[in-house]
Amino acid sequence: MLFVGVMTGTSVDGLDVALLDLPNDLKPQAARTVPFPQSLRERLVALTSPKDDEIVRMGEADVQLGNFIAATCLDFIAALGIDAIEIRAIGSHGQTIRHHPNANFPFSVQIGNAHVIAETTGIDVVADFRGRDIAAGGQGAPLVPTYHDALFGDDELSRVIVNIGGIANVTILSQEDHSFRGFDTGPGNALLDAWTQECRNEPYDTQGAWASSGEIHEPLLMQLLNDPYYQKIPPKSTGKEHFNLPYVRDHITDFPNIPPEDVQATLVELTNRTITSAIDQHAPACNDVVVCGGGRLNDYLMDRLKALNQKRAIQSSESLGIDGDAIEAAAFAYLAWQFIERLPGNQPKATGADGLRVLGCLYPA
Repeated sequence: MLFVGVMTGTSVDGLDVALLDLPNDLKPQAARTVPFPQSLRERLVALTSPKDDEIVRMGEADVQLGNFIAATCLDFIAALGIDAIEIRAIGSHGQTIRHHPNANFPFSVQIGNAHVIAETTGIDVVADFRGRDIAAGGQGAPLVPTYHDALFGDDELSRVIVNIGGIANVTILSQEDHSFRGFDTGPGNALLDAWTQECRNEPYDTQGAWASSGEIHEPLLMQLLNDPYYQKIPPKSTGKEHFNLPYVRDHITDFPNIPPEDVQATLVELTNRTITSAIDQHAPACNDVVVCGGGRLNDYLMDRLKALNQKRAIQSSESLGIDGDAIEAAAFAYLAWQFIERLPGNQPKATGADGLRVLGCLYPA
């Protein structure tokens, strides 16, 4: 069966689309990333912080994003020469605009209207993957470890999969007891992109060139590392509600004369130190690390990650023949297949849920 997965991450830079042929082959058959129209991106970014008329703005963005996802999926399928009727389902994650799994009444909100996607494409849609895990006492995240285990698991080798999107997360695949678990380590590209946009009016720091021109500011780094999130015991998850531009501004007030490029270099180091600390604490014996997500394209970030992990083999997913930009979208195609087969999609060791649950809701064509 053919499944299409779509994912918009915390970087809010575009829509990732991937095709899986399940259960025959776990590797993406094809993938692409389509940038958001600027007006849609601005609307989505604005929804990540409270403002007036929030419900109206959310409702409109929900439909607008649903239309964009539907059109992108149809273009993607047509470009592959596949008839829409051949697609069993679209697994749509949507855009997270709020994630509060530790609130008094825990919730996580993703938009990208699945009714619109089903109506426009004529394809069944599986969406709302996080809600059931949260209802079962979990964080609702990360959900990608289930796919990481299927895709990267090796009976002869323990591995850590590091996904560096807006938020960074790790999946620990243990060869010893054939188990896996995962959690968010902290910021990935979220702070880097926010600071680059603030200082340079550019969407991101291409290959980390700007960061590499600065120096790591140790006092600022130590202050950033004191964030209580890093002391929490997994399962745990976080988002841009916590790690955002105001967060950077608040921390640099104590260092008024620090050059902006030094702030950027320090933020790169924060990402790498927290990833490395997570591996050191929870998978100290693991020497095989696979990196996926947009952060793998930041040369300076990858150089620093390797410098902090000299006894470990750090490689991108491409070294294993897997497109690092396609993995998260492919994960939601995989989760859609699991829903259709009524197989559990969460991993309680990763999310903290009370047990295995089938994730998602069906929006029939």
